[in-house]
Amino acid sequence: MPLSLVGKGQIVCINSLPMHADLQRRLRAMGIKPGANVEVLRRGRPGGILHVASGMVEFMLRHEQATQIEVTPVARP
Repeated sequence: MPLSLVGKGQIVCINSLPMHADLQRRLRAMGIKPGANVEVLRRGRPGGILHVASGMVEFMLRHEQATQIEVTPVARP
């Protein structure tokens, strides 16, 4: 499922990154790559910004960017 559909508070595992090279470089520089877990902290209005975290790194993604990132839900410990 795309990251854009993940609800607030859910933790997911990244399966694939967007094809856009600049965005892919930006995410990889922050340690966001396939296999990394991210948590959705906040969601903007429908179709808006997604506030996510991976470890100690927090960042924002536009809805269009989040739709290009495939994820799998992770069970909470």
